[in-house]
Amino acid sequence: MSKIIGIGGMPGTGKTTLIKKFMEQADDWEVVKPVPLLDSLYSKKLDCYVLGKYDPWYPSEGYAMGTDRLSMAVQPQAEKFISETESSVVFEGDRLFTGKFLDYIINQGKECFFLILEAKSDTLQERYESRGSNQDDKFLNGRRTKYENIWSGLTGNLFSDEEFIAKVTHETEEDTLSIIKEYML
Repeated sequence: MSKIIGIGGMPGTGKTTLIKKFMEQADDWEVVKPVPLLDSLYSKKLDCYVLGKYDPWYPSEGYAMGTDRLSMAVQPQAEKFISETESSVVFEGDRLFTGKFLDYIINQGKECFFLILEAKSDTLQERYESRGSNQDDKFLNGRRTKYENIWSGLTGNLFSDEEFIAKVTHETEEDTLSIIKEYML
């Protein structure tokens, strides 16, 4: 059965690392654009789309990958694609991990689950420094508020914590493998 998995979290929590490790589950990824603006990769073996642009299929400059490299106008096209596809879909990043898009997916009645990745502040700081991040505190605080609001919205009166969303620690390679096994396969 197809499922839709969305991954969000503060910058540096390892969203892209998780997706790249997930993609190692197949060796037949191909570049596709199922609807305008929605650059993606597709694996026939997994019958799965990974939304966004990832190295080496889309060479990048710096650490911006995934849906962060898509057009700001992509969400309506992504909604169209979600409503039409019967394949599994995985996505991460701020461009699509929004309360509005997650609500849209839930209301499609498809099997879905959303993860908010977390890491200790010293781990995040090390990751920011290692990749040369120049994101200021105002931006980072905005991201923190965004994810707190999404968490509150999806765990409010309508849904139980475990029905659609979970917070998971993502600090080590062991965490990566555990998340893939538990939530993505």
